Amino acid sequence: MMKLVLQGSALTVDAANEIAKSVQGQLQSKNGFVTIKSENITGAQLQSLRVDYPFDINVLPEDFDPMATKLLITDMDSTLINIECVDEIADFINVKPQVAAITEAAMRGEIDFETSLRQRVSLLKGLEVSALDRVYEERLRLNPGAEIMLNRLKQQGIKTALVSGGFTFFTERLKKRLDLDFTMANVLGEHNGLLTGEVIGDVCGAQAKADF
Repeated sequence: MMKLVLQGSALTVDAANEIAKSVQGQLQSKNGFVTIKSENITGAQLQSLRVDYPFDINVLPEDFDPMATKLLITDMDSTLINIECVDEIADFINVKPQVAAITEAAMRGEIDFETSLRQRVSLLKGLEVSALDRVYEERLRLNPGAEIMLNRLKQQGIKTALVSGGFTFFTERLKKRLDLDFTMANVLGEHNGLLTGEVIGDVCGAQAKADF
């Protein structure tokens, strides 16, 4: 038996009923989300549902106990926050379209993350580090519900980690602002107040996140 969890602003009663019917499952509405228990869902079927519906569809074992949760790990860009930081940084030197195109290619799996990150960061060479402050102050916003969620997790004694393919400039500020327990991200090279266009040390990508 598996449990599907449906959640998102686009989730509707009709869509939930359609999915429950397609997987021959038992539907239960919760506060802000829907669960469906089913013995008949396959990996291919799950992937198809994710393509067909504009909201999150995730799987949990039936015996999953949320009260036993000890740690939440979240991504940063377009997850905890509303922007892709590297794209917004690039906007200050008029290379946002080029950087965004590389970002999108990486998300489509056309190039690996490490290569894409180094390509994007190289385009930032010579930018004043102060531009990152402006991105943080003027453009970065927490996504709706993020701060409430983190506060409730803290009240329940659950640790929080921000693990990102983005940059420590932002993760460390968010760690302090939100009282997070752990962070991991990439370090941007800088010299004399300017970005060098390099990532310092190993890239924090998929494998580093998994190892964390």
